[in-house]
Amino acid sequence: MAKLVVDVSGMTCNHCVQSVTTAVEALENVQSVDIELAPQGNSRVTITHDGAELGDVASAVSAEGYTLEAVAEQS
Repeated sequence: MAKLVVDVSGMTCNHCVQSVTTAVEALENVQSVDIELAPQGNSRVTITHDGAELGDVASAVSAEGYTLEAVAEQS
């Protein structure tokens, strides 16, 4: 399994966390999503996957009304 860690802006509450988690987990090859909510800044989203595409993750996040700001780490 690979990990993708991204920073997402605009998330302020647990509802935001649930929305992004559901959207990203629906992508093909995503096994899990873990979000460290930072209401006053960028939240850290860790995605465990087996071949998920960054563009698909960015689109899923955007469709929920949030912005993928940066890729923090890929492994």
